[in-house]
Amino acid sequence: MNDDATINAWLNAAVQHHEAGEVNDARDYYMKVLDADPLNERALQLAGLLCLQAGELDGAEGLLKAALEVNPESSTIPNHLGAIALQRGDLKSAAAFFEESVKLNPTYLEAHFNLGVALRGLDDLTGAIDALEAAHRVDPDNDLVLQWCGMVCRELGELGEGAEFLVRALQLNPDNLQALQILGDIFVDLKEWREAEECLRKAVELDPKSPQLHGKLANMLYQQGRMEEAGIEFEVALAGAPGDPSLTGGMALVKVSSGALEEARVLADQAIAADDTSIEAYFALAQMHKAAGDDAAAASAAAKVRELAPDNAEYLQRL
Repeated sequence: MNDDATINAWLNAAVQHHEAGEVNDARDYYMKVLDADPLNERALQLAGLLCLQAGELDGAEGLLKAALEVNPESSTIPNHLGAIALQRGDLKSAAAFFEESVKLNPTYLEAHFNLGVALRGLDDLTGAIDALEAAHRVDPDNDLVLQWCGMVCRELGELGEGAEFLVRALQLNPDNLQALQILGDIFVDLKEWREAEECLRKAVELDPKSPQLHGKLANMLYQQGRMEEAGIEFEVALAGAPGDPSLTGGMALVKVSSGALEEARVLADQAIAADDTSIEAYFALAQMHKAAGDDAAAASAAAKVRELAPDNAEYLQRL
């Protein structure tokens, strides 16, 4: 029979190996503890967390549920079980676990944040922002929480409030790339072009090889009528992601605006072949056929844009 001192020594060794990323050694020591003391809550929970981090979801779930039976009042265990459900794509169960976690511990930052993520995935944006703002109240200086608050506010159409969250996130962490992108998107939505360009160019500086960022910058320049600059950015983006349908469709729009209608048609057809839901490509076809005087073909492409993007004011107003 092992005494408490021996079990504690094994548990400490397990934790040290766990923190060092030595999974097999950590697992061995956790199992030693549990062989000697099957109801050791800390060992059950940490072993479950180890399995979760290793992607062993079934093993993690079994260990964490056993730990919850030992201590039903734990707030961390439901949070970990919610993370398992989240990884499985079971957002409803994940949200229920996270709700239980914050009910047990109303100041549990990670659980509030995770609840916001799960509810957003369930398209409950109002619930998501409530959870994220609760996380913000727990830690007002967490730039990741601020970033998510800004993102969900934008999705709710609350652009001013979203911008405030994102500006604060960037004050805390000027290199928060996601916050820069989302703030740039908000400024594009508001047609505040100088601020949008400042955000997107800063984002490109931080990640110059990102086709997505060059594409965002290109789209912003296109909307201002700066076709030559937009074309350059689309070329850079397509060099990093050849054949990307959104980028190819965007380049087709630039070609239409510059009068290169045949090049635009070829590019739009390529984009549609890669993705027959490419709004940019159908919009480019509508513009190209309109410029070529083919009203029937233009109307057909425009109808497809309306079908794919019934709420996209940017495109619908220009059809």
